[in-house]
Parts: sequence; structure tokens; C-alpha cells
Amino acid sequence: MFHNFSSHKKTSSSPSASASAPARLNKSCSECTRRKVKCDGGHPCSSCTYYKVSHLCSYRQRNKRNAVSRSTLEEVSEQLRSRSKILEQLFPDTAVDELIGKSRDELLGILRITSVSKAAADELDGRSVEDPEVADDSAQLSENGEPTADREWDESSHQPLVLQAGDDINAINLATDHHRRSYLGVTSISAILRTIFRLCPPAKHRVTEQAKRWSENPMQPQPTPFLGGDLGAHLLKEQRCIDFYFEHVHPIVPMLDEEDFRASYSLGHRKEPGWLGLLNMVITIGSIASGSDTLHEQYYEQARTFVDLDSFGAGNLESLQALCLLGGLYLHYKNAPNMAYSVLGAAHRVAIALGLHRESRRRCTNAAEAQGDLTPTKVNRLETKRRTWWSLFCLDTWASMTLGRPICGRWEATTMDTLLPSHRTEDDHMAMSLCASVHFCLICNRIQSRFAQFNRLTISEAVAFDQELQSWWASLPMVLRSPTNSPSRLTIAREFMRNRYLNIRLILMRSLILYLAHSRIQMAQLSIEELQIIDSCRTVASEAIDSIALYWTPNRVHVWNSAWYLFQACMVPLLSIVIESSRSDPTSKSLTSARASLVKALETFSEMKPWMRASDRGPDIVAAIYDAITGEAEGAGRTPSQDGDSNFFGWYDEQLTFGTELDWGSFLMDDDLHGTLFTTQIQ
Repeated sequence: MFHNFSSHKKTSSSPSASASAPARLNKSCSECTRRKVKCDGGHPCSSCTYYKVSHLCSYRQRNKRNAVSRSTLEEVSEQLRSRSKILEQLFPDTAVDELIGKSRDELLGILRITSVSKAAADELDGRSVEDPEVADDSAQLSENGEPTADREWDESSHQPLVLQAGDDINAINLATDHHRRSYLGVTSISAILRTIFRLCPPAKHRVTEQAKRWSENPMQPQPTPFLGGDLGAHLLKEQRCIDFYFEHVHPIVPMLDEEDFRASYSLGHRKEPGWLGLLNMVITIGSIASGSDTLHEQYYEQARTFVDLDSFGAGNLESLQALCLLGGLYLHYKNAPNMAYSVLGAAHRVAIALGLHRESRRRCTNAAEAQGDLTPTKVNRLETKRRTWWSLFCLDTWASMTLGRPICGRWEATTMDTLLPSHRTEDDHMAMSLCASVHFCLICNRIQSRFAQFNRLTISEAVAFDQELQSWWASLPMVLRSPTNSPSRLTIAREFMRNRYLNIRLILMRSLILYLAHSRIQMAQLSIEELQIIDSCRTVASEAIDSIALYWTPNRVHVWNSAWYLFQACMVPLLSIVIESSRSDPTSKSLTSARASLVKALETFSEMKPWMRASDRGPDIVAAIYDAITGEAEGAGRTPSQDGDSNFFGWYDEQLTFGTELDWGSFLMDDDLHGTLFTTQIQ
């Protein structure tokens, strides 16, 4: 009944079977495996032949097993352990999984942080604080040899005037050595001053002597008239200050609705703390523009009674605008930049809490349609909110150009969508000016964010930023670039814009020069792009000095701004002269040009003097350094300082001191290329 396979089965004892037997008889073909019957291993097998399915008789090919030898396994394991040990040494506090996907620059940034932490740990183990390999600004020695404390500052109004005038961010902290500095990066004035002092020790000593005179002869507070008395005279003062504010300050940050503000002031019935705080801040800054030396202090004291911690508990647009004027303008005028930085940070949080960072989705975003859908009052209110938001953004960006600090989400396109100010009329110069400033600050926002990162700015990045800035400047309407046919109200705002434009370009290139010095590259090794950066830096500095000398106006607000940017621009020709002092030819074209620029700047400072603050030390610093490097100290300036007090004034650049001091000798004092740095001309 069933087929008997025994008659077909071949045995291993049979000669014919032994000759034709497959290599492995214990494997069945696929068909026999499916049928679950025995298979003799033939090709085809007898079972498939019997069932007439010979075409289905096939054998599965076995994959060869690759067995790893014990010696190979041990070798690979040892290599893995070695690489893991190296990673642990390089990144002791970072898991390997966190390193996956990071770029080379990001990994180098982690290494820099690790090296700084290790240096601090070594110092705790007993290494000298004077060791340049581990020097940190939080553990330097002061002028009198006492160890300094942690970073801190005291910019309160209770401090003596001589201390109020000594803030580190504006690099005028020369009158005292016990003012603890905040973070200053490669973009700061302190970085280039530290370089000049290292190259020319007599310049440092000359400024030190001047600083001692400032501290020995502190500024005496001037008597201030009492605000009380005749009410009519008091109101006239206020009206004058308000007029000066809207004429000279409002075009710079046009956040207020002038018509609405004047109407509220004339009625005189508003008593809300937010409004009173804003009113007093407007009068405070307006009194500065009016030329008064002391009136602003009295109105500021009144403003402080309304702009205090309680103002954060009752957020409204007026109190926010008061904070913007306080942190964005007045505290800088008072030489309290760290306090100003903190106030603007709080103002930014208030603005977000008020929802100014977003447009309502239910409103039409087109200005023309919005005017048809909303009442004029609501349109003006919406426009005031937009201008307040962007004015705050600009104030914070302008104040942070040289701080080297993170931008802290000042503008994030993924979470913020506030529209730009709209032009209420065809000749709305206030909106035109603010929009131009916003576009400029959006570029500067990215530049500041890049400078705040641990990895250094590259030349290609700097060139790209510079080209973007130049394109922005070229795209401005002529009314914002040229004084010809420009409204009088735009004068200060226009010159502020020009000064900031030249200054940020100067910062980009000046920082790269300091980076080049830190890298210990010889002059002969500099690329064409690097030489172009050096030449462009000198050209922009000269242009900045010329424009300020030509366009400054006798107004306290304008002079305050122009003098600061003139001080910034003077640093480049000063550094140029220090380097050129090693040349055998003292009449070189570049040296002559640098001296001419400084003479022009000092003359401009002298002309500005009647409108400058008593605390302004920028002109004195420039004059002291210029005298030192062009007078009897010129010969001594050829030898860089090798003493251990390069942080004598507490100036420190963390991005330039990862493990080594600046080696200006190898970069700037090449025996065969003396003075080439600032004399190379790119055709």
C-alpha cells in the first residue's frame, strides 16, 4: 500500500553507493523536508524521483560560520580599552554618548572648558596664582598685592563719585584697583588695552600715574537746586526737558506715542505709578539733552520711587517703557553698565509677559487692512507695542556689543513674530529709523551670539558678517546716511547709526587681530585674507575717527555717544603705533597716518569737552597712552613686558588665555618683518 523506501536505500558498505554518495548525507532536500520523509541525499533524491517532483529537489546552501579566534578578540578589546581611556582623559566629565554627533569646533570648545576647570583644580592643589598657565581673573593680585575677590560690582548711587566713574565695561576702571570686574571678552576694550600695555609697559605706567591723580582728586558733587519752590518755574523745567527728549532722544528709540504722551502730561490727572515712572524718566533723560549737569539726578530720584521692585508686580506698557529708558540709556550715562544690563534683562521678561513678542492671530497683519478693521486708538496702541518691543531689542543689542555675553534669547524667530514698525505716513522718519536699526541689530544679534561661543570666530565668518553689514548700510535711504536734506530730528539718530555701524565692523576685525597674535603665527605665514583684515581694520578705524570729527554736534547726548565710539576707534591706531615703534623708519606712511588720526581724535575730544561728563576718562586714557608711545617711552616700547601683572587693572579675556599668554614677540616682532602688520597694503 505504501511505497517501501528500503529497496532504494543505499548503504555505505556498497562500493557504488560510496562513490556516488553526497558529501553530507544527513541533510534533506527542501521537498523531503516539507513532506517530512527520509531523503537519501541524491540529486535528485529517490523520494523526489518517486513522486515525480525531481524539479523541486534542491538543497539549501549553508552559510559558513566565521569563528573569531580568542587572540583576535583580545586584540580588538585592548584597542577599545585604549581609545576609551583616551576619551576619558580628554573629556573626564562628559559621557561618550554626549560627544556623538558634535563637530570638531564643538569638541574643541569642550576641551577648553575642561582645561580651564583643570587649571582651577591645580591651583587649589597649591600651584601659584602667578603661573600664566593657570592664571584666572578671579584669583589675581591687586595693585597692593592683596588677593582679589570673586567677580562682583557695586554701581549703586551710594558709592562715591570716583567709584561710580570706574566701570570695567567701559574700560575706565583706572582710578581704583578694587573694583571687581564682570566678564569681558575679546570684543572688549580691555582686551586691546591689555595688549597695548603688554607691548609697551611705559604706556601702562603712564596711565597708572594718571589714574592715581584721578583718585587723589575725586570729583566733588556739585550743589543741586531743590525741585520745589515756584510751581510755574518747575513746570517750565519739565516742559523744556520733555521738548528736548522728543527732539534729540526720541528719534533714537521712538517707542512712545508723542501725541498721546503730551496730551496725558498736559491734562495732569494721571497718577498711576507706571505713568509717573515713565514721565520722570523722560524728564530725566530730557534734562541731559538740555545740557543740565545736575537736574537729571533729581528727577531720577523721583523716578526711583515709581520704578522699583513693585513695578514688576504690576506690569504695563508705561512701566516697561520706563525700564527701557532706565536700563538702555540712563544707567549707561551714570556709568553703571552691569546694573543697566540687569535692568534690560528684567525689561525683556516683562515685555514677554505682556505678550509683546507675538502678534495676535485674530488681527490682520497687513497695516492697511488693520487700519480699516480697528479703530485709530487700537491701531496706535498696537503700533506703540511694536515700537516698544523693537526699541527694547535695539537698546539691549547696542549695549551688549562689547560684552561677549550670551544673547539669552533676545530674538528667536521660532518663538517670536512681532511685526516691524509700520509707517504711519509717507515721511514717518521715526519708523524708518527704527526699522533700519532693527535690521542692523538682527545682524549684530547673530554676531554677538557667535562671539559668545567658546570656539573662535573664523576669518570667513568675519568677512561674511562684514559684507552683510556693508550691504545693510548700502541699502539705507540717503536720509539716514547723509546729512544733506535730512530732518533735524534725525541728526543724532543718524550719527548714532553711523557710529554703531563702523564700531561693529571694527570689533569684528580687531578681534581677529588679537586671535592672530594668540595663535603665534609669524608674519610671513599670514594669508592674503588675514592681511586684508589687518588693513581693513586700520581703514575702518580711520573712517570712524573722521566721521565723528566731522559730524558731531554740541549736544550732551550726542557727545556722550560719539566720545565713546571715538575712544573705541582710537585703540587701533594706538596699537599700530606700538607695533610700528620697532621699525627703523619712523616716517612710514602707516605710522604717519596713525599719528594723524590720533591727533585729530584728541582735538575732537578737546572740542567736545564742554559737553562731556565729568566722569569721562576716555580722552585722558588716549592722551596718556599716546604720550607714552610717541614720547620718551618710544624706545622702551620695543620690548614687550615680561612681568606677571598683565592683569594689573583687572582686565582679562578668557577666550585669549586658555593655557598660555599672548606671544606678541613671535607675531609682531619678527626680526625680518618689523612693522609689517599695519603697513601691508592690499592692492
